[in-house]
Amino acid sequence: MKKIYISLFSFCCISLGISAQNNAAISACLNGTDLSISFDNALNCAAAPGSLSGMATIGFHSGADSWSTVIAWDDATALQATNDGADVYTVTFDPSTYYGVAASTVHFVYNMGPTDPAGPWASEGKDDDGAGGCADFMVDIAALSPCATNLNEVVLNDIVNVAPNPANEMTNFNIILRNNKKVSIDLYDLTGKLIENVTTDFLNKGAHSIQYNTTSLTSGIYIYQINSGNEINSGKLIVK
Repeated sequence: MKKIYISLFSFCCISLGISAQNNAAISACLNGTDLSISFDNALNCAAAPGSLSGMATIGFHSGADSWSTVIAWDDATALQATNDGADVYTVTFDPSTYYGVAASTVHFVYNMGPTDPAGPWASEGKDDDGAGGCADFMVDIAALSPCATNLNEVVLNDIVNVAPNPANEMTNFNIILRNNKKVSIDLYDLTGKLIENVTTDFLNKGAHSIQYNTTSLTSGIYIYQINSGNEINSGKLIVK
C-alpha cells in the first residue's frame, strides 16, 4: 500500500492541507524551523511532461516569496528531493537559511535534472491548476502545522480527486476507498460556515463518483471536507 504522508492545519473549524493552487500531489509540515515537503508522483499534474517515477532523487527548483529569491535545481547549493521507494519524494530544509531571507512562501517545481542534466525538463513535477494545465507549487509557511512525531503514524489510505475544479454547474467527488466505511462530504465557505452536507452514506470498498450540482452556489472559493472513518481529506473547490 502506498503511503502518503500528510500534515493538517486548522482553518477556522476546518482541517486543511497546505496552501497552494490544487495541491493533491504535495504535503508539507514544520519541524522547528525546518520545512518538510513531500511530493507524490502518482498525483502529479496530468499535463506535466514525462514521468519522474523510479528516480532515486529529483531536482528541486525553488524560490522564496513569489520567486524573488531563486535557487535553481542545478545550483551548487540546490537540494534534491529523495524517493522513499514508493515514488513519494521528500525534501527538508530551513527556508531562511537556504534562501538567505525570512521567507513567508516557497514556490517550486521538480525536474529530472539529477538523472539527466542534459534534459532536465523532459519530466516535471507540477501543480494542477484546476483548468487542465499545470502551475508552480506554492507553500504558505505560516499556515503549516508541526510535523507528526512519527510520520508513519499518519497514513492516507483513501484517494480523493475533485473534478472539474474549477466547477461550472457540476463537479464530481471521486473517491477510492480501501475499506467499507461511512463517508460524509461537507462544503464550507471561507469563514468556516457549513454551506451544505453533500452526502453522508455508507460506501463499499472501491471507486465511487459523487456528482454535485453547484448552480446554487455563488462564484468563489469553497472548502470541501471528506470524512471517511478516521481520515479527513480537505481542499479547495472553485466555483465559476
